[in-house]
Amino acid sequence: MRYFNYLTPDEQKALFYLPPTSFDNHSSKEVLASSIGAALYMPATRPTIAENIAFGKVEGLVSAILDLEDAVGENEVHAAEESLIHQMSKLATFIELGILNKENMPLLFVRVRSANQLNYLIERLEDDVALLTGFVFPKFTADNGETYFRILENYNDEKSASSPALYGLPILESSAIIYKESRFQSLQSIKHILDTYKDLVLNVRIGATDFSSLFGLRRSPEMTIYDISPIRDCVADIINVFGRVDSSYVISGPVWEYFPHKGLIREVMLDKENGLTGKTIIHPTHIKPVQSLYTVSHEEYTDAASIVANSNGDFGVIRSEYANKMNEIKPHLNWARKILLRSQIYGVLHEQQQYSGLLSSNRAYV
Repeated sequence: MRYFNYLTPDEQKALFYLPPTSFDNHSSKEVLASSIGAALYMPATRPTIAENIAFGKVEGLVSAILDLEDAVGENEVHAAEESLIHQMSKLATFIELGILNKENMPLLFVRVRSANQLNYLIERLEDDVALLTGFVFPKFTADNGETYFRILENYNDEKSASSPALYGLPILESSAIIYKESRFQSLQSIKHILDTYKDLVLNVRIGATDFSSLFGLRRSPEMTIYDISPIRDCVADIINVFGRVDSSYVISGPVWEYFPHKGLIREVMLDKENGLTGKTIIHPTHIKPVQSLYTVSHEEYTDAASIVANSNGDFGVIRSEYANKMNEIKPHLNWARKILLRSQIYGVLHEQQQYSGLLSSNRAYV
């Protein structure tokens, strides 16, 4: 899989100083954690999941979350499980028949309802589980979290050497996290679990919709989640606990739940400024704007490359090649390393190009 693989060679050459590189679910955890991008929710009951993926019906799709939780009614759970198993089997058949090239396979995740369901699905999917990159754990708490990761650990210990690792993606969305009096104890308890199973934690996700519901709130389509004060404060504390350099967890931006995109661009920009990478989305038209915003500008890339190249101790500060700022080696080094990783995944735009160039003309979204 590669970002913006729908571009023609001429379009790619015109837009990118350095094009995105390829990755798949065998890639390193560091690459995969930052590669999820715009993760599209798909209800597991959808009967066309395999066809949509195999025949590229969703242009730009790089990652998808097949949902067995909120998108599935209580009376649909068994049917949804059977549908998921059937769709994964069809994907495996499409690969065997050469209809789907594994290189074009998006990163696939399954959002489960419980640890028991996780265990059940791993057993039922059998060899087809290797088509997944991981499982999403909703309403993750200190009480249920370790059970999820023990199941994943057992699978990874017993899987064949040729099968990719399966990762866990906990969603922080419980009342114990959003309520101020219990927040820090809850976050520290969760961090202890994640630190124990760190090799299996792909990224940390924020369930802002569930947080908002506890206050009877919902952001308007022209606003962002950062405009809702209690949610903004909680997001800040999650970043403070899990986003520190010595923690090195990748944190994903909250879901954008509207079909219109009026506030989406601004919210993704604020996600990025706060160190979040990727976003959960609910509509295919959100894929391109979100992923385009994660491309690296030429200025960001030259600054980052210069900082890393001069981090051998010979300099403390150097002037940017753009002659508009000073780059301090030590304070900016961690930022620079993140930019260089992102540049591999999402590419570096030419000097005069902006993310909007990826949305222009017939590639614009509506």
